[in-house]
This record gives sequence, C-alpha cells and structure tokens, in this order.
Amino acid sequence: MLTIDVTSLSTGIHRLEFAPSAGEVNLDPSTFRDLQVDVELQYHRDRILAKLHATATAELTCDRTLQPYDEALEGQYNVLFGPPSMVGQEGEEFEEVRPFTASDREIDLTEVVRDTLLLSIPQRRIAPGAEDAPIEQEFGAADDADEDDAPADPRWSALEELKDEE
Repeated sequence: MLTIDVTSLSTGIHRLEFAPSAGEVNLDPSTFRDLQVDVELQYHRDRILAKLHATATAELTCDRTLQPYDEALEGQYNVLFGPPSMVGQEGEEFEEVRPFTASDREIDLTEVVRDTLLLSIPQRRIAPGAEDAPIEQEFGAADDADEDDAPADPRWSALEELKDEE
C-alpha cells in the first residue's frame, strides 16, 4: 500500500517522492518495474489536494509483431481528500474527491497510482521499429506448377479419376 502519514504535516505545500514496488500498488511485478511517484500535497486544515505524477516501465506485447518490448509509462492525476460533505450523496460521488475527516491519520494513494499507470498504457501497443517491419500476408504452402497434383489424402483418388474422365 502507498499511504502518507498526514499527522505531522503543517499547513502548506509538501513535496514527496516514492519508489514503490509494483506489488505495493497492486500491479503485476512481472509487467511493471521502476515505479517513481512524485506527490505534491497542498494541505489545509480540513482538506488535502494531492497532485501526483507517476512513471514506470512496463513490458508489453507488440500488437503488430507479438514480440515483448519495454514501454515507458507516465501519468498525472489530482485527487482531493476533503470533508464528507464535499464527496456528495450516495450515487453522485466524484472520483476526484475522497472522504477525509479530522481524525484520519493517513491518506491512501495506492488505487490512484495504480489506475493512473494502467490508464497510461497505450491502446495500440507498437514496439519501436515494428511499424517498418514487413508483415506476412500470405500463409500456407506456395502453389508450384512443378508439383505433382496427387492429393495428399489417398481417399480423394476416386474423385481425381472422375476429374480426369472429363
């Protein structure tokens, strides 16, 4: 989990840097690595605005060549932790506003960081240089005129005889 202890924060702007593991933000460690999260907290007595910038490296599979490659991911997101009255009534909650009361000792950024990085994965995953690689458009054995026209399955020989009678 990626939590920030807010009990020692004073009113004002605070900048924090984290290098969590992929597992700490509920991401697949075999896909994501080198996570870096920079957070700017604007702390006021009853609310905290968290502006985060997250980067990571992900091993993706190219849609064009089906080869694995590394992609640098980067995303930004702002979330406000405020009094429950700012969050809204049931059914009209806003993702950008999370509940925060005076008794809360920490804020949790795990879900925000995970979602930010997952949303930064490109929809079309093309490895560097794959755009210029040729794509095979014909499949199967090539038709050669020199080859014997004998059927591959001997059960078709009776049909071949009918064809030859015409």
